[in-house]
Amino acid sequence: MIVELSVVPIGVGESLSEHVAKAVKIIEKSGFDFKLTAMGTILKVGSFEELGKLIDRIVEEMKAECPRIYVVVKADERFKDYDLDYKVKSVEEKMGENGGKMGES
Repeated sequence: MIVELSVVPIGVGESLSEHVAKAVKIIEKSGFDFKLTAMGTILKVGSFEELGKLIDRIVEEMKAECPRIYVVVKADERFKDYDLDYKVKSVEEKMGENGGKMGES
C-alpha cells in the first residue's frame, strides 16, 4: 500500500525541519521505498502493522525533544503491484497532448 505520512512536532517552535529530518532518517533506515515531499513523506509499506511499527519508532525517537507529536496518515491499498510513481505517471499520460510534466514551469 502507498501511504502519505506527516509527522508534525508541536511545541518546538516555528521551524520543524530538524525534527522532520529525524523522522525521515528513521523512515530511510526502515528500508521502505519513500519520497519526501513538501507536505509529507510518501512510502510503500506491506501492511498497516508495518506502518504502525514505523510510526511507533518515529514517535519513540522524537518524544524526548517534542512535547507533542501530531501524526497524519493517508493510505491507498491497491491489490496489484505498483511503484510510488504509478499514479503520477497515469495522470501525466492522460495529460499527454495538453501538457508536459506536472509541476514544471
